[in-house]
Parts: sequence; structure tokens; C-alpha cells
Amino acid sequence: MRVRLMKRYEPAFREQAISLLEQTDRTLNQVATSLGVPYATLGYWYKQEMARRRGKPKAAAAAPATPALVAPATETLQQKLLRLERENAALRREIDDLKLDKDILKKAAAFFVKESK
Repeated sequence: MRVRLMKRYEPAFREQAISLLEQTDRTLNQVATSLGVPYATLGYWYKQEMARRRGKPKAAAAAPATPALVAPATETLQQKLLRLERENAALRREIDDLKLDKDILKKAAAFFVKESK
């Protein structure tokens, strides 16, 4: 029989994970994956934080399925515009990075072809 050890996370890490979840438009699963935390664990932390903010006991709180699904309904037109502009800028930066990677790979391939001749 295996004994599973539960990983302990620092309170500061938990707070940062929750704030990352709230401040970005990424889903709960995306944030959990990027931080290396189980999906259920991050969801539990989020549920606890929402209960604490509402002043309810931890066991009685019911968290929304994912914050990303709740946020757009309460989002104003101005907030949506700002969010989309941020997302557009991030995508443009990603495209620029990918183009640079592609150029580097092309040059490396040409160099190795010359070396092999």
C-alpha cells in the first residue's frame, strides 16, 4: 500500500495563486496547471477565500464553477474593452516571439546544412 504525502503550500503562495486567478482571464485549470498545483486544490483555496470575504464559515461556502465563467457577466463594456486590448497585446507579443524563434531556427538549419556539405 502506498502512502501519499500531502504537499504543504505557504500561505503567501496561496494568496498569490488566488490573486493570479482573479486578475487574469485564465481559467482555474490553466492557472493550476501553470503553477503546478492540482486543480481541486486551487479550487478549494478559491472557495475558502470567497467564504472568508463573505464572512461565512468555510464549510458552508459554495464557490462558482470557474471564476472565468462568472466574470464576463458582471463585466462592463469599458472593462471588456480593456481586457480584450490586453489580450490582443499579449497575443501580438507571442506572435513576435514565435516569429523570432522561427527566424533563428531557419538560420540554424541553413548553418547546419552548410556544415554538413
